[in-house]
Amino acid sequence: MAAAFSLGTSSASAQDGSSGESATRYVEIDRDARPAVEGTSVTEWGKTASGESYSFTYRAGEAKPDNGKAAAAAAKCSIYISDVSFRGSGANAWFSWETSQVCSGSYGSQRIETQMWRSSWSGPRGYDVWHGTKSTTKSFIDYGWSVDCNDGGGTYTYYPVMKGFATGVGSSPTTRADNELRKNCGTDAP
Repeated sequence: MAAAFSLGTSSASAQDGSSGESATRYVEIDRDARPAVEGTSVTEWGKTASGESYSFTYRAGEAKPDNGKAAAAAAKCSIYISDVSFRGSGANAWFSWETSQVCSGSYGSQRIETQMWRSSWSGPRGYDVWHGTKSTTKSFIDYGWSVDCNDGGGTYTYYPVMKGFATGVGSSPTTRADNELRKNCGTDAP
């Protein structure tokens, strides 16, 4: 059985949950290229030298939108969250996904936070608590995550979200996985 929550450095190549490997393209920020599954959302965010914040989203494998603030950024980061997959079955089932962030420019350290969300009649709710990485001064961080399914507790739609943080820059918008899964995993993680 998977742990209720796990954190660890993971391979940067992602599988789409089928037997074949997904097409991978690179997210580049100041010539630091990192892999992201083609077609998935990437959010770039940062701060200009004058202190203006900006963010925009584009699809991996497509051109970034023209953004004057991004060109004048003193520090910027790009965040990526993979599709969520469902592994195992019954009491031994769990969700898994990957998050990554690459930063450049004038930032001190960076970290990532992530949480599994679920549907409810009043809007999305946290399925578990927010989990985060330790702060690092490295330019790239990549982590794999998992949360157990509370099998049989009710059917809801589940998807993970993430936020990136960098000292001197602030935080990214909350970004969700492109896919969601309808499962009988209840209202709270076990």
